[in-house]
Amino acid sequence: MAEIIVKNKLNLIKWLSSDHVILLQHVQVNQLIPTAQYRELMDMTGKDRVVIKLLDIILGKGENVCRDFLDLLKNDDVNEFYPELREWIKTVDTKETATMTGQSGTKVNSKISASGGSVVYSPIITDTSQGSIEMHMTVAPSGRIDQKPDRDCEHRPIQDYQKFLKKNLSLLVQNVKNIDPIIDDLDLHDESVTNMRAKPTDQDKMRKLLTCVNCESIAKDLFNALCKHEKHLMNELLNSY
Repeated sequence: MAEIIVKNKLNLIKWLSSDHVILLQHVQVNQLIPTAQYRELMDMTGKDRVVIKLLDIILGKGENVCRDFLDLLKNDDVNEFYPELREWIKTVDTKETATMTGQSGTKVNSKISASGGSVVYSPIITDTSQGSIEMHMTVAPSGRIDQKPDRDCEHRPIQDYQKFLKKNLSLLVQNVKNIDPIIDDLDLHDESVTNMRAKPTDQDKMRKLLTCVNCESIAKDLFNALCKHEKHLMNELLNSY
């Protein structure tokens, strides 16, 4: 998997640099990099430099994380922002395939393991005859040191609500679906509410709503409303924050 990234690195830099912020949100949510590295990348200037640094980090983590990264790029929520990437990633096979060939009647033993959060797919075995095959598959504990226990957003307040919303702006805009009841729960000016509801899509409404967050009290109210109506999404964001 690392070889695929290296061979296509220049194209990946070109494609992903068009909107690296959204990519970083998905990388953070999927815990491919530690929070410290995520924040370092968010603070960097220059789109190309950010993507180059991210790819180098992914490559440095080995085959399992490289595979996880390529699988992430297959996600429609990610590649919809990068048309050329979307076409290319369809041609990339990230499944692990074990091919074993033995003489007729030969017993073949195979051990397959996965670590670092990877998944072992059903191996494909070709050119077998009458010999028996034994396969022992084990999954090792994830080696990531930055994993955190699940946090329930309704019971785990954070210190800076405005910062949380700003860091996760792109993911909130793209993924919040229950926007109308969230607006109902907030104490906003009638004119602002009218302008939000006039927007044609949930994404536009959420983007407009986030522009109204100009103080910590409103940010906290919005955070609580999101926890109430988008609990699953907020738990995912909070667990990686």
